[in-house]
Amino acid sequence: MTIKGTGLLAIWSTVNADFETDYLHWLTREHVFERVAVPGFRSGRVFRRRGSAPSEYMILYEQDNAQVMSSDAYQARLNQPTPWTQRVMPNLQKFRRGGGTIVKQSGHACAFGARLAVARFEDGLPDALLGDDSTATWKRISDIDRVVNLYAMEVAADGTQIATKEKSMRRGGEGIFKGVFLLEALDDNALERSLDAAVADLAIPATQFETYDLVFAYADRPAG
Repeated sequence: MTIKGTGLLAIWSTVNADFETDYLHWLTREHVFERVAVPGFRSGRVFRRRGSAPSEYMILYEQDNAQVMSSDAYQARLNQPTPWTQRVMPNLQKFRRGGGTIVKQSGHACAFGARLAVARFEDGLPDALLGDDSTATWKRISDIDRVVNLYAMEVAADGTQIATKEKSMRRGGEGIFKGVFLLEALDDNALERSLDAAVADLAIPATQFETYDLVFAYADRPAG
């Protein structure tokens, strides 16, 4: 759940059209379930970036806390990739990955939206986004009709940069960033209004944002 102080892992990759079906089958038939089964993982969601060709995908995993990134269970999974994962990893392009802590949030903390806008920051989250003076602005944006949630995550470099077998199989290295700001909404109109407000009132350039549509979601639920 996207609650302040919990963990979030964000992953981007681009896939060619001739590989896309296998990639989506891998995500929705094996990989997301495998990841969410790791202790400390709560849910996994897959998004496709609008207008991307070849398709760019983003995966968001919610975690109990940022320490899950360096846990023995998660590291064991990364160092014992399945045969399907071993086939997929070399085909992922423009790979970026960062996990850390949700440091600010407003809206319905346990809810998801089907429309998503993301601003990724290579040099860290801007002060204008996190300062106490911005709290009222965050609340005004989250109160826009059909806006579900907005939150910011700071990447924990120590957990993100651990060398693993999976990482060694990817071509071209791993893109680094230090923070993300995310807006979730129910529909396109609400997403656009929340983006306009974030640009005007939080001083985030419009060009910083990318927009995505939900493709797949899975959350672990206790039996009973």
